[in-house]
Order: sequence, then C-alpha cells, then structure tokens
Amino acid sequence: MGSFARGSDATIEIRETKFFKSRRLPVAPSVLAALHDYLEARRLAGMPMDVTAALFWHQQPAAPYSYVRIHQLLREVIRRAGFKPQEGSVGPRVHDLRHSFVANRMLAWYREGVNPQSRLPYLATYLGHKDINSTLVYLTITQELLQQAGDRFHTFAANALHDSTGAPS
Repeated sequence: MGSFARGSDATIEIRETKFFKSRRLPVAPSVLAALHDYLEARRLAGMPMDVTAALFWHQQPAAPYSYVRIHQLLREVIRRAGFKPQEGSVGPRVHDLRHSFVANRMLAWYREGVNPQSRLPYLATYLGHKDINSTLVYLTITQELLQQAGDRFHTFAANALHDSTGAPS
C-alpha cells in the first residue's frame, strides 16, 4: 500500500505501490479535505504522522491495515452505499471500480471533444500502469461510449470523404 503526502495543489502523492512505483495524482478538493480530516483524527489519536507512514492505520494494535483488511473494508463501503447486495450475494467487486472509472473517464473525454487516444498515457499513469496496454484491460465498452466513438468516427469519415472527393458527403 502506498503512502500519502498532501500537496498544496489538490494532489496526492502515492509512494512505492505495486512494482515500487510512485506518482502524483490530482484529486478533487473534497477528497483532499476528507483526507485532511482523517489525518487530523489520526494525529489526535497518536498515530504515526511522518511522511513514510502508511495512510490507513488502526489503533488495535497501532499498525497499518493489511491489503486483505483494506479490501474487506472497501467491500463493506460498497455494500453500505447500496452498490453490493448482502453477504453471499454476487455484486460489484472492489476492482470493478477501476473499470467504471476508466469507462467514465473515456466517456467524459468524448463529451468534452478530447481525443481519448492522446490522453491514455495520462490515464495509465493515474492508474499506476507502466503503459496503456495494462489500462485498456479496464476499458469496458458501454452503449453510450460506443455511441460517442461512433459519432466521432462518422464526423471524421464524413469530413475525410468530403475532402478527398471535393463533394459533400
């Protein structure tokens, strides 16, 4: 699990994650505020506050959470938020959040008129991947994303056909 450092520019620094990589990520100011509140509560509880300390700690015994325990807690958050049925039922997995994040980011880029291909390296970095091939695994094609891509291609193809023939399409 990486550690956390709060930046002054609404970013967090994730240190030494999978494959010992580190990266600085932009986050919403509300996320930064929530992390700040958590760190203050942790400080008041006497937990370690140095920059090398893991982000998530518990008091009994004072130690960082294990990967397995963090996974269990995130699963419980998903369940309490109403996204996952009760224990024993099939529902979204923690890792499915990455799939949703990638699909929604791609959809937002299409809506904004951005070329998603040019942004894939940034998305790969954000997710902690070494290249876009690892990121593409998380791209779940939704009906709306397919429609956006199709509309973009139609516009491109119509313009290309118009330019090559000199006649409108």
